[in-house]
Order: sequence, then structure tokens, then C-alpha cells
Amino acid sequence: MRTDPVPSHTGCVTDPTSRALKLLSLLGHRPVWPGPVLAAELGVTPRTLRRDVDRLRNLGYTVDAEPGQGGGYALRRGQALPALSLDEDEALAVNVALAAAAGYLTDAHAGQRALAKIDAVLPPAARARAQETRAATDLSGAGMAVDSAILAACADGTRRRRRLRFSYVDRRGRHSERWVEPHQVSCRGQVWYLAAYDVAREAWRSFRLDRMAEVRVGDWVFRRRPDAAEALERTLDPVPLEAYEHEVVLHVRCPIESAPDFMTWDGAILRELEPGLCEYVTGTDDPEEAASWLTGIEYEFTVIENPEVREALAELGERLLRAAGGARREV
Repeated sequence: MRTDPVPSHTGCVTDPTSRALKLLSLLGHRPVWPGPVLAAELGVTPRTLRRDVDRLRNLGYTVDAEPGQGGGYALRRGQALPALSLDEDEALAVNVALAAAAGYLTDAHAGQRALAKIDAVLPPAARARAQETRAATDLSGAGMAVDSAILAACADGTRRRRRLRFSYVDRRGRHSERWVEPHQVSCRGQVWYLAAYDVAREAWRSFRLDRMAEVRVGDWVFRRRPDAAEALERTLDPVPLEAYEHEVVLHVRCPIESAPDFMTWDGAILRELEPGLCEYVTGTDDPEEAASWLTGIEYEFTVIENPEVREALAELGERLLRAAGGARREV
């Protein structure tokens, strides 16, 4: 992979080889480029552009040219391109995206290896900028980690319209085997979901990828169901609070406009009781899990409901206090 050379002050790339790489990159971004627009993008004359196009053709690339209004230059599809060409801003975007993706995958080292390979071929200035940006950006809470193999299998089944088989554990801890027609993979809040038609249950369902295992892409090709669009809209609806085993009610000491975004996710209720005091209502199936994420709330809060969550939070507090050697901070 190469990064594009820095243009001169006139906006053109003066080195013919570097300009050819830039031209190849631009041709890959659009199906057709009008000649004057492409010449202006490169900062060269139409005559120089024609020479650069001929240079690509001599290298074995098929560049079609259609004269007249509505015509232009087009790189014929299906050709092998040289090492990926990125400018400095594009390289930075890829760096940030890979760093964020590492938070979504159980194999975070895959993203780190990719970042190391990109860093190795960046010019010193671009590499320093990318590394400084990563160091200054906290992406540790980007999302719940998901197995990359499960994500890839779900995406593959969705793309090729192949039925999937997998083991699943629902929010009550019940295990089941599923046979589904996958239609959409999405990330909402911090969780990855698969929207699919459950063949055995003859109903649309939404499955959390972190609760799936042994995902297998089958050979059965399915047709998109007539009600798919409407059903996919429904799967985006938040889980109703009554679906959870435990309702959790907190009083949080913060202005409602400063409340964390997650307090409005997945059907939760957030309302202002008085200036500086909010009531937050949500649900959970696991009091210990709820106690864990409640410690991430940066404001003072009181658990109003329920007793199981309050007890789990107290036990977690005692564990943390023991971990700190029993030390209590003076107030």
C-alpha cells in the first residue's frame, strides 16, 4: 500500500509516476470521469491527462474513453489494481476505523496487526499523525465484542441469501438450535444483532451475535419474503421493559441534558424529577451484570428498585473495597 504524494502548491502532482498512481486511484472512485473534471482534479491540462491515460494503458490497464457530451474516462472493472493508494486523510480514516473495530471483535489482535501493517508503509508524517490520533482517542468503549467468525458467517449468509444454523442462548439462559433466513446484520447501541426469519417458529426474530455459537452457513438458498421490509423495521423496535425479569429504577443526580446517551437506549425511560435529579428506568435479566454496568455511571445515584440489583451492587462494592485494601477515601 502506498500513500499519495503531497501535491505542489498549484494543486498538481508533478511526478509522472506519482500522477499515474493518483489517476488510477481516481478512476477507481467513479464509474466515469468527464475529461475536464478529471484533468482539473489532477491539476493538469487535457493533453497531459491523455498522456497519463496512455501510460496506464501501456502498463496493462484498460481505460475506456468516450468522446463528446456525457462521455469521459472509465477504468474497466474486474482488473487487478496495484498496491492500495491512500492519501494522508484516507490513511488516518482507516487507522481510526480499525482502532474502533478492535473494540467490536473478540480477536482484537487482528485489528492491531492490520494497523501495524498500515503504519509500516506510511510516510513518517502520516504515521506520526495516525499514531497521535489513536493515542488521543479513547475507543475502549466502542461496543460489545463479537466473534469475528460469527459476524462473517452472518454477513455471508445475508449477502448470499443462505440459511443459517446456530446454537442460541436467550436472555433467560435457555439454549436452543435455530434455523433461520438472515436478512440484516446491524449494530445498535453497543450490541450486534441479526434480523432473520426463524423457519421453525415461522416468525421474525432478532438475535444477539454475542449469544450465538457454532454458526454454519447452509446450502439452502432462500427468497426474500414479501413482508421483509416491514419486519426489519419491527426488529429495530426496543425491547419493552416488561420483557425483562427485573425492572431497575434509579434516581440519578444530574441535569437531564447531561445524562449519558445509554440512558435512552433499548426502551429505557428517563425523566426529570426536579432540576439536577432524574429518574432512570430500565430492565435486566441478570442483577450482577446490571451492577457491573451501573458502576459506569459517572453521577451519584440511588437504586430505588429492585432488591436483587441493590444487593448485587452492594456485594460488588464490598469486593471493590477489599480490592482497594479496605481503604476508604476521606470525604
